[in-house]
Amino acid sequence: MKVANLAVAVMALAVTAGACAQATPSPIATSGSTAPAVPTSGRTEDVVDAFVRAANSGDAAALRKLFAPDARFDRAGTVFTGAAIVDDFLKPDVTDAGGRYRETSRRVEGERLTVAFTFDTGHGGQELFTYSFLVRGGRISDVVGRYL
Repeated sequence: MKVANLAVAVMALAVTAGACAQATPSPIATSGSTAPAVPTSGRTEDVVDAFVRAANSGDAAALRKLFAPDARFDRAGTVFTGAAIVDDFLKPDVTDAGGRYRETSRRVEGERLTVAFTFDTGHGGQELFTYSFLVRGGRISDVVGRYL
């Protein structure tokens, strides 16, 4: 009888632990701030979601952490690499301008996640485009952006 009770207790503990694990959000590395951070999962979807949160909250520091040091970002034919992605494009044109990305769709294309956005410029205008993200090692390594 004691073995049966132990088995029931172990099963109850396993079910409880599983429910708690599902209710807990995926772990995120933090830098001591409440700003969005780099997801530790490394999943492309999580990294892209973190990119949108960081951009929409104006967090250039979090954006820097999301890109690989040798990353490349092709914005409709204008190519930014490394630190210039944030310093020369995302910071002045998105975070400092108060721009906001609103996702309208996403699809997987081979190793890439392509996301369509409506972008509110922060100055009353809107742009429609896609970003095709390639994530390697939990960081964005390449983005190809095209206007719709």
